[in-house]
Amino acid sequence: MIEFRNVSFSYRQQKVFDDLCFSLDDFTSAALLGLNGEGKTTFLKLLLGLLKPEKGSILIDDIDINRLNEEKRSRIVSYVPQDIDDSLSMPVFDFVAMGRIARRDFFKGPDEKEEEAVRSLLRQLSCDDHMKKDISALSSGQRRLIYLARAIYQDAGILVMDEPVSSLDLLKQHDLLSFLQDHLLTENKKLIFSIHDPCLAYGYADTFLFFKDHRLFDIVKKKDTDCKEALSKDISALYENKVRVSFAGDKISMDVLE
Repeated sequence: MIEFRNVSFSYRQQKVFDDLCFSLDDFTSAALLGLNGEGKTTFLKLLLGLLKPEKGSILIDDIDINRLNEEKRSRIVSYVPQDIDDSLSMPVFDFVAMGRIARRDFFKGPDEKEEEAVRSLLRQLSCDDHMKKDISALSSGQRRLIYLARAIYQDAGILVMDEPVSSLDLLKQHDLLSFLQDHLLTENKKLIFSIHDPCLAYGYADTFLFFKDHRLFDIVKKKDTDCKEALSKDISALYENKVRVSFAGDKISMDVLE
């Protein structure tokens, strides 16, 4: 279970969240939806312990994330940021293997079993051809997959991703989200990700968190009996009733109104 208990946070006296309270349980993949500047990235960084709240506490399975050292936190949450560093120079294999560096001696490299795990993961992501390349030589989309490989190799219980499909073309967006869906089920992990496209979110998430006016205003689950009605209402609210939401089987579509 994830709990935000009376969490407040500001950037340079600009309030982002004020007394944010909610709990989230019984999910596999949760999508954060909201327009730019509504605090989705801040929310993720608070969850990761990269930012500390001015007030309140953030708990994962009753453990305060901000009371943990790096090694313990690395077993609970891993992270793929939206902004991928394009200046980093390092062999792809070494970069992915660093996913578990917090759990071993800094000067000790991966053993044979760990090396095979890295190679296997890169093969699954169709990145094995890049294994010996320098990460700086890759495209932005390829680097995103390498960052994902490192985060998965970290083997945390919750994978956190900020705009995971940015810089990917349409087919690769679906390939990536489909891979993540299979990975979560196979490895019994959880995913929390921000995304702008409600249609993609609906296809690959089972839980939806809606942000507007710097607050979390609704949580909807696919298993809810009124899920489609609630999603239509919440998506329309995000876009101030400038879109029409419709469902066709297991898919959602949106039309911009004149």
